[in-house]
This record gives sequence, C-alpha cells and structure tokens, in this order.
Amino acid sequence: MFRRSEARVRPVRHDGEAAALRHALRDPLVNALPGARLMELRGTASLAHEFSRTGPEDAPTGLLWNGVNLSPMAQDDAVLDDLAASVATGRRRASSVVGERRAVERVWRTLAPRWGPMVREYRWSQPLLVATEAPGALPGDGGLAVRPARPEDAEEVYHHAVAMFREEVGTDPTAFDGGRAYWARVRALVGAGRTYIVERDGEICFKADVGAIFGPVAQIHGVWVPPPLRGQGIARRAMREMVELVRRDHAPQVSLYVNDFNDPARRAYAAAGFTQAGELATILF
Repeated sequence: MFRRSEARVRPVRHDGEAAALRHALRDPLVNALPGARLMELRGTASLAHEFSRTGPEDAPTGLLWNGVNLSPMAQDDAVLDDLAASVATGRRRASSVVGERRAVERVWRTLAPRWGPMVREYRWSQPLLVATEAPGALPGDGGLAVRPARPEDAEEVYHHAVAMFREEVGTDPTAFDGGRAYWARVRALVGAGRTYIVERDGEICFKADVGAIFGPVAQIHGVWVPPPLRGQGIARRAMREMVELVRRDHAPQVSLYVNDFNDPARRAYAAAGFTQAGELATILF
C-alpha cells in the first residue's frame, strides 16, 4: 500500500513552485504556517526536501510540508491518505503534525500505528481566530504602548520567549544546542520588525511575534505575559493595539490559534476583537 501511494507523491521542484503557491493560497488562513515556509524556500534546494505534492506539477491536488512540522494541505481523503503514506515508513523528522483538524485527523489514521508511541500530547481542538473590527472601549479600558521590539531588546525578549516555549510547547528550546538556534530565531524576528512588546517600569510585560506571513495573512505566535502580571487585562489591551500595528506593518488579515482548554487566553482574544474562523489540530512529539 505504501509503495503504491508513494509513487503518486513527488517533490515540489523549481518548475512547480508557482503552482504549489497557488494551491496553498486557496486558504491562506489555514495554510499560513506551511505557506510561509513554502515562500521562504522558493528557489532553494531545500524546497524539494521539505515539500511534496500529489497531482500534476502545474496543478497539484495536495501538498505536504515535512520539515520541522508536518502539515498536510488538501481536502480530498484519498489525497490525504497518499500524502500520509509517503512519509509513514520513513524516519520522522517533524516535531509536530499541525494543520486543519480534519486533515490532521485523516493523515493520523495512517501515521498513528508507527508514530503514535512517540506522541507527547494531542491538541485536537485549536480554534483558529481572526481579528475583526476592534470592539468599542470598555469601562476603564486604556490602551498600552505597544511597539516593535528593537535590537537592544532582543536579549530580554529571548528570555521571555524561552519561558513561553517551555510553558506552551512543554519542551526546552535551549536543551539541544544551548539555545543558539532559538536565539537566532528571536533575533531574526526582532530584526524584521515582527516582535511587539509592552514595557512597564523598564521591563517587558507583554510580547508577541508575527510568526508567519502568507499572502494577506499575518499569524501571531508566542503571546506571553509573565505569570506574576496575569489577570490584569494586559494581553487583552495589548492585542487590540498590536492588531492595528500588524495590519499597518505586515498584512491586512491578522490571525492566531489557541488551545481550546486555554480559557483565559480565549477570553482575552475575544475581548481584543478576535472571532473563530476555523479549527486546527496539533500532535506534539
């Protein structure tokens, strides 16, 4: 079964870049994370290593990102089965499976027998949110001085980013290389004007990143308020301000996804003007 399916899956090569992008852009909101990586790898040898397709090169029926994450981009069940089978017998290199919930559930039917024992956590319901028009001011609600982080902020941002990663993902991004790769990622986001912060008494009390930009969509990642400062409405007010800055600086449609069990975050995002537009799922290894 795997051999027959693999024969229908081919690497995305240079001549198929434009068609692959068109396929991903059919739903830039859902495909923001893999789509941003697809854009990043255009014209490089790594494109064929991380992305594969089903269907003709000039009109793919499905795409699969198999890099740091495994993300299926297809609607048809048979296509999703082929994409999953193409990687099911190989060495897993992704740290998670992430994508539209229905697609993740479908590919997991094929991947679970081999990859299931390696799973740390299933996050089957992650509401995908989009910022609508900001709601009117609430009584006692004041804005915060949200601004893009500057290079001199990078070290403090890094410490907050590490704390966020440990709490949210459940692993330590400094464990394998002393944090060099994660530090490089933080510096790159700061340097690109894609990290936003709020300071209070000279210290950062809020940070968030534009983790992915794809077509008209900017997807926010890494929202963080230090634990001692939670419950004060900082995230709600900062996110309302940040949305306008991201629209100005990066893309008109601002999105994020959140775990369904994270009630405080969901309330904060709702108060900041976010509404649900879809549902993702993540399987963490």
